[in-house]
Amino acid sequence: MARLIFKALLILSLMHLFGCASSTQEKEPKGNQQIMVLQSEAEQAYKMARLDQAESLYLQVLTSVPNYAPGWFRLGNIYTRTGRQDAAVSAYMRCLELDPSNQKAWYNMSLVRIKQSTQVLSSASRQGNPNTPVGRQIKALLHALNSIQSESHAPVLPSEQASR
Repeated sequence: MARLIFKALLILSLMHLFGCASSTQEKEPKGNQQIMVLQSEAEQAYKMARLDQAESLYLQVLTSVPNYAPGWFRLGNIYTRTGRQDAAVSAYMRCLELDPSNQKAWYNMSLVRIKQSTQVLSSASRQGNPNTPVGRQIKALLHALNSIQSESHAPVLPSEQASR
């Protein structure tokens, strides 16, 4: 009789142990699946230019997966498009910490930095005497940066894409 009770307890213990293991395995894919759904919804909102919604969804994804470089890149783009340049630079920098070879992030961050520099020089040009040596340097640099920005937003022909 004692053997029968021992076997029953052993079977119950094993069933409980396997039950716990299987419930843990079931929860993990659901979490990953939920993150994949959030990421898909974020990407769809981004493509539809619903930037507030996309930002919220990407932030949810990044809360669960903080090392997801593409999420940081998209967040940088959202911040750039909504005029939050410091936040954009921070997001691009985080993306680049995770994926230093992401040339798009380097390029986009440089465009944001150029825009920031243009704003600083524009403010500086309204101050002081524009006919001093520094005033002329400010004006020349501001003109150069404005030219760069207008060139960077010009349509690129397919034959020029290979050289860029």
